[in-house]
Amino acid sequence: MKIEIDDSLAPKIDIDEKEAMELLAIDLYKYKGIHGSLAGKLIGKTEFEFHSLVAEKGETINYDVDDLMDDIKNNGL
Repeated sequence: MKIEIDDSLAPKIDIDEKEAMELLAIDLYKYKGIHGSLAGKLIGKTEFEFHSLVAEKGETINYDVDDLMDDIKNNGL
């Protein structure tokens, strides 16, 4: 998949490619319910780094018991 923003529009909305991808990952996480690890992979970050980015942007982190259980299974805890 390729998403393009015309170069003439980018300065008007004050966004670069990196920030656009970060915002896309955050919205997919928040509104489509993708896991934080997948959202992080979209932008080349770990799940922890992704959650830090979400907090930096002032967004809430959707983390429930199921997420905790997944993390325990995936990290061998």
